[in-house]
Amino acid sequence: MGSILIVDDNAEIRETLRILLSGLGEISEASNGKEALLRIETQKPKLILLDIAMPEISGIAVLQAALKADPSVIVLMLTGEYDIEIAKSALEIGARAYITKPFDGPKLRGEIAKIMGIDGATGNADSYRPWRVA
Repeated sequence: MGSILIVDDNAEIRETLRILLSGLGEISEASNGKEALLRIETQKPKLILLDIAMPEISGIAVLQAALKADPSVIVLMLTGEYDIEIAKSALEIGARAYITKPFDGPKLRGEIAKIMGIDGATGNADSYRPWRVA
């Protein structure tokens, strides 16, 4: 099992994701981009759930820095932004997926379990649709 970093400025979203992803890995949280960069550097997460619109540093800037620090990290953009240009940019930079809020909790947990290779999940993480309204 690897670690999961949840980055969102909304405390309720972080709590929901922490509960939803319980048991899939060691979970840590950041409430802004600056805090996220510190956690990425010190904790080296396997997977990052990353909001785009945040104080301090944007999710796009965090995505770029995270992939520069560790090209193997898996980043899922989880956001309320429905802008196709932002989604395209995030995917071109290297995000694995761009998932819009509100999301389907059980479906998201299942996809993350597949990515993490646990809970008996099957499927190829590379086969996911990169853009979806979950």
